Amino acid sequence: MATLINMCKARTPRDLAWIVIYPSYKRALNFCTAIAANLLRKELLISSLALVAIAQVLPAQQDGSATSGPGWPLHNSAPAHATADAMGSSRPPPIMDNDESCLIWAVNDPHPSTVNADTLQVPEKARGEFRKGCGDLRSKKLSTAESHLRKAVQEYPKYAAAWVLLGQVLESGNRIEEARGACSRASAVGSGYAPAYLCLADVAVQIRDWKEALDLADRALAIASVQNVYGNYYSGMAHFHLSHLPAAEHNAQEAIDADHSHRVPQAHLLLAQIYGAKHDPRNEAAQLRAYLKIAPDSPYSAGVRKSLADLESQIEK
Repeated sequence: MATLINMCKARTPRDLAWIVIYPSYKRALNFCTAIAANLLRKELLISSLALVAIAQVLPAQQDGSATSGPGWPLHNSAPAHATADAMGSSRPPPIMDNDESCLIWAVNDPHPSTVNADTLQVPEKARGEFRKGCGDLRSKKLSTAESHLRKAVQEYPKYAAAWVLLGQVLESGNRIEEARGACSRASAVGSGYAPAYLCLADVAVQIRDWKEALDLADRALAIASVQNVYGNYYSGMAHFHLSHLPAAEHNAQEAIDADHSHRVPQAHLLLAQIYGAKHDPRNEAAQLRAYLKIAPDSPYSAGVRKSLADLESQIEK
């Protein structure tokens, strides 16, 4: 038996010649096939265990992109969408259209879209339901916020802002596919409405469909290119994960420059990762410091401080 097992480990055609001359070569061949199958099962089990062990020590941002992350998320998978993602304290500044005051994706566009004209036709009953939904979202009452917003769009199906805010509420509850449906309705009734595409881009980011996220963010930027914080942020994130570093750097910097109220401090983390991928530790450290200055008490600040300390020790050497 031991002799057969050793023979089954033959690696070259010459080594395999024994099969032909072995008195019961067919029986031996069947035996070797069984041995090989058993060894393969063991190898696969060992490989699977190794992959699990590796996954446990990889940083949190590892998601299939060419560049691994630092251990903090670039985007919260269940953001408190009534407020800025990482800050959790400040609302976006007032928007020209009051119907957008709750939207994190609202854009201060100097050239208002045609959807704003449509909102003038919103019945007061639908507008009232929208305001109630907005208030409940700010109070983190997602269930009643959803109920009010569904009544708003039932009353006026072309209410693009209400569809987007409904998507915002659904995504806050991690109901990603339902959020995609609501945001798609918003883009259907208002093809020139930038928040609808930003809402869809956010969904694409959540499921890490970077090509889709880039396309949707760029469509939003084509509609409203000025002061479009989230459009540039999502576009920069998608470019980063697609290994388009110059474009990612440009969009991330555009997002930071436009973000006067610091609604998306993660843009500094994104830019830090871009500089890390470019092997530029000084600029990487500068962006981590900028993030900590804006959001010192965020859930990710401890990890950012550790990464910054590690970077600074490398720079000193």
